[in-house]
Amino acid sequence: MSISNTYRFFIVPDMINGDTVTLTDTALVHQMAHVLRLRPGSEVLLLDGLGTTYRATLTAVGRTSVSAQIEAQEASAGEPALMLTLYVPLLRAERFEWVLQKGTELGVSRFIPTQCTHSLAADRADAHKLERWNRIVREAAEQSCRGRLPVVSDPQPFVTACATAATADLPLLLWEGTAPGLRSVLRSHTHPPATPLPTIAILSGPEGGLTSNELTTATEHGMIPVALGARILRAETASIAATAAIFYELEW
Repeated sequence: MSISNTYRFFIVPDMINGDTVTLTDTALVHQMAHVLRLRPGSEVLLLDGLGTTYRATLTAVGRTSVSAQIEAQEASAGEPALMLTLYVPLLRAERFEWVLQKGTELGVSRFIPTQCTHSLAADRADAHKLERWNRIVREAAEQSCRGRLPVVSDPQPFVTACATAATADLPLLLWEGTAPGLRSVLRSHTHPPATPLPTIAILSGPEGGLTSNELTTATEHGMIPVALGARILRAETASIAATAAIFYELEW
């Protein structure tokens, strides 16, 4: 389902009552009514975050609520088959937020901020940052026609991140030292014809890289070190480069 140049909005499924929708979220109503200046008769796509897209026509636009009539619905087409969790090192704000935005566009299912040895104290998360991060992910998911809203989890210490990442079918650690190439590891874990693995985790390091102790901790938990080539990439570049390579190899 697509409508050229149509606005897309993630909504809470409880807002749907049969073939009508009533939106009361203050920020969403403000965006629709005052920022975008939508009016009755405007067509929009409403995403329930669970994989369904609804084509709807606005029937009323007020100061505190917006109502719409559902015209059609179908499964969202913008979701990848594999579930990729990206363990993002806490970086400088603008770089971390760039990873959230681009990772969402590429298809990441979950982001887990990770506190590493070389993470800066100023880069630690708080409630205000988590709210901002979720807003960035939501806007990127709407723009890129995602059917499910990626999750931004609470930050985890490095050891905890390794333990949770290791539960994935393929837990990968981006390492700038000697390690097998990402492509060779991906191909060794798929069987012809190539099919996506159900879950993949990527854990990468911060500015300054991971320490030797962190490498040991990760491998002891079962993480698989992989390399992205001969060049040293910035922390935010490495995460996105690996994400793009995985989806290219296994999805497209």
